[in-house]
Amino acid sequence: MQSIKETVECINQTMSEMKSSQDENMEVIENKGHLQHQIEEKLNKIEREVGQAQDRLSRMEVVRQRPMVDVNMDHMNHAQNEHKSAFINYVTKGDESQLLQLEAKSLSAGSDPDGGYLVPDVLHMDIERDLRQSSTMRRLARVIQISTDSVELLVSEGDAEAGWVAETAERPETGTPKLIKLKIPVHELYAKPRATQKLLDDSRVDVENWLSKKIASKLTQLENQAFVKGDGANKPTGILKYELDFTGPSKGKLHGFKTGKKGGFLNAATAGDLLIDMINEMKPELLNGCVWLMSRAAHGEIRKLKDSNGNYLWQPGIEHDARPRLLGYPVEVSDEMPGLTKDEASSAVIFGNFKEGYQIVDRAGIRVLRDPFSVKPYVEFYTTCRVGGDVVNHDAFKVLSFTN
Repeated sequence: MQSIKETVECINQTMSEMKSSQDENMEVIENKGHLQHQIEEKLNKIEREVGQAQDRLSRMEVVRQRPMVDVNMDHMNHAQNEHKSAFINYVTKGDESQLLQLEAKSLSAGSDPDGGYLVPDVLHMDIERDLRQSSTMRRLARVIQISTDSVELLVSEGDAEAGWVAETAERPETGTPKLIKLKIPVHELYAKPRATQKLLDDSRVDVENWLSKKIASKLTQLENQAFVKGDGANKPTGILKYELDFTGPSKGKLHGFKTGKKGGFLNAATAGDLLIDMINEMKPELLNGCVWLMSRAAHGEIRKLKDSNGNYLWQPGIEHDARPRLLGYPVEVSDEMPGLTKDEASSAVIFGNFKEGYQIVDRAGIRVLRDPFSVKPYVEFYTTCRVGGDVVNHDAFKVLSFTN
């Protein structure tokens, strides 16, 4: 049996252990509280950083949606608008003082007392657009712009040879195509659209649009005539300027096909076969992109042709604004192509890849000189530009000649 002393000591020890345990619990609680406080601070910090990031993203989104402002582009647009305003003032009122001031500031006004003033870039683009829309040859052929009086192209005569060979076998020497330098000069083309001063003074008239339409319409007809049958003397060299070889493709000549009758087809039965022969004689690599180009009279004759089953060879375009087709290839009608006259020979139909076969060259810049004196009471606008053109691949064209 424990004594009272032992019992008291046991109680004291138990109390001491309880106190020690309580102190440890309190320390754990305090540590947990401190840890909790640290966690809360970190969470608050993360929350603040997330909020700041969201604010930055919001500001960036606002900035992104604003229109981009380029100092150089803004300056360029200002110069173009200033040039356009000065040019329109010159066209409508004959006041060239603003254009002279622009020239004095070394801008691209291009003043010339004899040659007129360069049209502004905006008006130049409008004229080019109208030319493309109204000019058949510009839509079909390849067009480049230069800043000199001519361009020199390297034209390949013949194809490079190739062949199969074993891995360890000798490689025989292959031939190389002969390169010919072709120089295409540009020639001056002019137009003289007219307007009354009353028309120019009318504030409701869009003078810029009127002038671009008039210039384009005047130039288009002359251009197309030269691109088709120009003789190269102070004008582009046309496709039909080149001699026809009816025996087959030959150097410097176009492959021709005879209908057997002047001014028409010999008979309807052989006409379709003749058109098919023109397609079959075209090099396969040139067929993709080929187009029929013909006069309105030839178009009328060809529309009447039928196959052995009575079906028309000519087919209308199915989709909206789609070009009609002849034996699967698009048809373009040009009034600048030779017509059909009874008992007269003419080359009224061309089948070709114009992108590969004909090169149009434009020299940058169109000039306009205002002339209120020569044709009173009209104001005449003497407009000049420089244009060239020539055949760069004779194999790209097959010509149908309505002759014996």
